Amino acid sequence: MKTRSIKRNLINSISAIFGLFIIIVFTFVDVSVDDWVQQQFKIELKEKVNQIKSLAHDNIISNTDSSDSHYAYQIWQDNQTIKRSTSLRPYPELDLLHTKIPINSYKFVDVTMPNNEPGQALLSSYIHRNKDGSSDYMYITVSTSTQSLDRITSILDILLIGSFLLSMIIMRIVAKKIVLQGLSPLESLNQQIKKFNNNNTYSNNDFAFYEQKHYSEIDLIIKELNNFLNIHRNSIENEKRITSDIAHEIKTPIAELITLTEVHQRFPNDARLAETFTDDILQISNRMRVIVENLLLLQRTSSTIELYKEPIDITLLLNSIQHELTFKYQDIANRIQLKSHLDTVITADNFSLKTILTNLIDNALFYSPPASTIQINVLNNTHNIIIEVINVATSNYSETEIKKLIQPLYQYDSSRSDDNRYGLGLSIINNICKINQYPLSITQTITGDFTVTVSIAQ
Repeated sequence: MKTRSIKRNLINSISAIFGLFIIIVFTFVDVSVDDWVQQQFKIELKEKVNQIKSLAHDNIISNTDSSDSHYAYQIWQDNQTIKRSTSLRPYPELDLLHTKIPINSYKFVDVTMPNNEPGQALLSSYIHRNKDGSSDYMYITVSTSTQSLDRITSILDILLIGSFLLSMIIMRIVAKKIVLQGLSPLESLNQQIKKFNNNNTYSNNDFAFYEQKHYSEIDLIIKELNNFLNIHRNSIENEKRITSDIAHEIKTPIAELITLTEVHQRFPNDARLAETFTDDILQISNRMRVIVENLLLLQRTSSTIELYKEPIDITLLLNSIQHELTFKYQDIANRIQLKSHLDTVITADNFSLKTILTNLIDNALFYSPPASTIQINVLNNTHNIIIEVINVATSNYSETEIKKLIQPLYQYDSSRSDDNRYGLGLSIINNICKINQYPLSITQTITGDFTVTVSIAQ
């Protein structure tokens, strides 16, 4: 993949925009100057015609006309040539352009001069008043070479093109300097980030930008960078805690297996050990299996799982879960009270919903006083179906502790005196709710009622 450069793109963009602007301005100037030169040329030619008209009839034009003149003229009266310029003497058989036009009017025409140079002619018709009071209809054609005009316009074009190229070079240099100065805070930020060592004594501090000036864009980057650092540090701490807790959970049954085996080896003939040895090994192994299965389920629900939504009868699902948990809680049928206000089925992934409800009911039964009631409410909201599992908790949790309950392997009992609970149930529920986009809420009232709420969008 081709690497793009923000600096290069900015310089090119600024150069292109201002280059287009300069092209428009210079084109306008070039056209305007060319038009002005053309107009001046025509005005001068028109003045020359008026001058020739005046001098020709005063019989003094011969004193001002010469063979070196840039102008050639010819005057007609009744289609008869009455005067010709001295410059036309080398071409006695050649007549200038003579076209009928309205009286007292002018007409500019592109022509070819007698010496084959490009030129322009001005045709004019007028009435001459004689001294005796009579009038004559006269026609005059004055032509001159346009080589000097073309030379001037060419020089102007060259000057404008040179000015344009020089302007583009200067503008490119200025744009590069402006962009470099504008990106200097980002370069400084990049250098400071390189020097920032997350493993030094300041690893728990936020990143700070050391510059005399502050920029809103840089502050936004620093804010997001510090957010990332905080999340990263929390993730590292959480991973360390989880690793330590997993090692502790696995180490305990392994140590029990080793101890039990060593004692049995030292006293192989002890009937008391031999009688319970197999059951003890099986019990410890089952406990290890449950830990591994829960860890695998936690890992599975930490990433995306395939969801297959289907209509689910909540009553039948709860009866199935109750039947599966009967071996752990013999009085489960008497302790669970279901209040359902649904008139329809729930559309959800069966594995996700069953796993959520199984863990919630298991936790509620375990962490509530014996023979206490577990309330399960199923409410039909406008766009959601709300499932509440309420039990009387044996402990009072603070808000911080409630937030920690969804962390993997977190146990309120820091001594981990209970070998049957591993602090994975609510973590698994939280992961599944995130995958299904089910809002999860955990609260506890002053009276001790512990409520877990799951909202299922329909």
